[in-house]
Amino acid sequence: MGIADVVIVLAVIALLGLCVRSFVKGGSECSGCASGASCSARATGKGSCSAAQDMLARANAALDSAGRAAGGE
Repeated sequence: MGIADVVIVLAVIALLGLCVRSFVKGGSECSGCASGASCSARATGKGSCSAAQDMLARANAALDSAGRAAGGE
């Protein structure tokens, strides 16, 4: 194996180790974001993620406007 192969294998092992560490630490389905400190859904484990809802609303709005611009509905 060449040096590039060794570097790639070590990077994959490191990433796998970080994934396992996240699961062991009790990672939830909530990912870390800038709103994490004040997020009631993350603190209580109930409700929905406002950051994800905002992202989905913006994506849907962009898709709707792109569809209208392309001659869709």
